[in-house]
Amino acid sequence: MFGSLGLNAAMEKRQKQVVASASKSPPREYKKEIPADVFIDIFSRLPVKDVARCRCVSKLWSCLLRRRDFTQLYLKVSSVRPRLLFTFLYKGKRILYSMPQDLDPDQDYPCVYPHYQMHFPKGLGSSDDVCPSILGLICTKSRKPMICNPSTGQYMSLPVATTKRNLSRPYLGYDPTGKVFKVLTVSDDYVCRVSTLGTGEVTWKRVECSIPHQALHTEVCIDGVLYYLAKRMGYGTRPGYMVVCFDVESERFNFLDVELPILGSALINYEGNLGILLPDSGIIYEGTESFELRVLEDHTDEVKWSNTVYTLPFYWKYAVSHSFLYIAGMTSAGEIVLSTSFLVEPFEVIYFNIVQNTVVRIEITFGIVDKKAPCSRVLTLLNHVENVELMD
Repeated sequence: MFGSLGLNAAMEKRQKQVVASASKSPPREYKKEIPADVFIDIFSRLPVKDVARCRCVSKLWSCLLRRRDFTQLYLKVSSVRPRLLFTFLYKGKRILYSMPQDLDPDQDYPCVYPHYQMHFPKGLGSSDDVCPSILGLICTKSRKPMICNPSTGQYMSLPVATTKRNLSRPYLGYDPTGKVFKVLTVSDDYVCRVSTLGTGEVTWKRVECSIPHQALHTEVCIDGVLYYLAKRMGYGTRPGYMVVCFDVESERFNFLDVELPILGSALINYEGNLGILLPDSGIIYEGTESFELRVLEDHTDEVKWSNTVYTLPFYWKYAVSHSFLYIAGMTSAGEIVLSTSFLVEPFEVIYFNIVQNTVVRIEITFGIVDKKAPCSRVLTLLNHVENVELMD
């Protein structure tokens, strides 16, 4: 009995000590919520697929990940790791693959398997040509253009620009001041129309163009100006070729005469200036010896072009496997990127570094598609960045 009383007294004493120690502990402090800008900074470092998953967590996260400042920050982060975008037709469907654009100097490239991005449903986006990637968006060059964001897998179809059965060539441009995308179409009856994206219902309006012209194969958008090669057309018009300059913001045209062969040439962004790059023989094959680069220095009062010739190294002819290469563009590191024109084995991408005078060849394989879609025309697009903005 006394033993049990002693045990009870000890337990009572212990309980009092526990209560006393608990009462002396400081009250619990609730931490403040993480600021939105910290959340946005963290999300900007995630892969695109993880961003998509995070949008499904809560309404708050979904709202944060739709903000314009998050989209702009993600584009800024993504721009330091640009990608090559490959697209071709397979069984009537346009398929898109991508891979990192910058080369790793410590890595050998025997064969690269690009990442599968997405595909259009059969019958959509089946045109043979595609506009260059601008801030992660691409546009098909068809009578009914398709705008696509390969990062999100979304796409939208634009209405036909003309009511007549005229063929039209679309060009995708971006206005950095208004932060809007616009599509310019040039039809074969020399009528130009423009449409602004993201303003609700997509409509076309006619824009004045003083010189009738036929749009040609290459274009580039630099600092809000869309440049493309064209041929002068119409009665009473002096024949010849020119570079058409379309200011995306003001929707006005300017024209630059070019007195050079344009076969095999490409318009490029050379350190923020317009450049025309062309091979010495008009075509690119193992016998090509050099590339000529003309850069627009000033087009306000007088058109001036600088002229530089880059001679290929002696081992160039051993690096090339095909005679059907074309100029895909130029990277910010001063690398001319050449690509095979059709899906043949081996499909290759070649980097010619004009600074170091080196040539690196990369063999690309698309897996089983290589054998099931032989001789499909492949477009290699440079400077593609990941854009997480959704098409609403």
